[in-house]
Amino acid sequence: MSLSLPNITTNNFEELFKSVRIIVKYINFELFYISMKLTKTVKYHYHLTEKTLLEDIDKFISDARKGAFSWDYKFNSEGLKIIKQYFRILRDKFDNKEYEECKICYHKLILFLFDASLGKDDADFGYEDLLAKITDDFDKIIRNYFLSLVKTCDMDELAQRVSSYAAHMGDYGFESDIEILIGELDKEKLTELKEKILSEAEGMTKKDYDKQDMVYFLLSLAIERKDKTQYLFLCEKFKGILKDDELNDIKKEYDYI
Repeated sequence: MSLSLPNITTNNFEELFKSVRIIVKYINFELFYISMKLTKTVKYHYHLTEKTLLEDIDKFISDARKGAFSWDYKFNSEGLKIIKQYFRILRDKFDNKEYEECKICYHKLILFLFDASLGKDDADFGYEDLLAKITDDFDKIIRNYFLSLVKTCDMDELAQRVSSYAAHMGDYGFESDIEILIGELDKEKLTELKEKILSEAEGMTKKDYDKQDMVYFLLSLAIERKDKTQYLFLCEKFKGILKDDELNDIKKEYDYI
């Protein structure tokens, strides 16, 4: 922004005085303009309003379920900006090896976003694909989450959290979840994890879609491990529960193992 100023080299005092007043006004306007730009920048740099990050996330989720961020894109995407800031904070905490807090906060936030994006939660941000709006590489977030899991969980907790994750992810699919499990756990621990997740899916019926997603996760794990025995065992065990067309599609994957 520029302002055309009069020539103040004149010897006429009145003209000089007028010129000074114009300059002062111009400077004040420039300072105000800069202040407005800075204020706009700071406004969307979200600061926690609660004592801890987890408490802040809990409050955000509660507010979202009450409609605070409905049709978010129509209101300057405030909710989306807060979510992105949460993940920036978590990335910094992960880099600082604060894995325990990362595990808890990632779990809370990721599962909520799965449900909200898939229309399974009262929170409705109004985006066609909420995860895609957050980042074009959500797999990096999943990677940090699963690394936090394997670094802090005993086998019981790991199985519970992975089961819950698989039950909420719906049609979403990522590379890092299974990749981290295979890379960080030895054969015995992977087998133990599988058995514990299977126990979570025990008693599954055709209507238990969340539990079915756990089975699909185990099938994907078997594919990545090239474990044909386990793969066919799962297909046979849940025959009659998984849809026939889905089971047939799954069995086609056998040839790739």
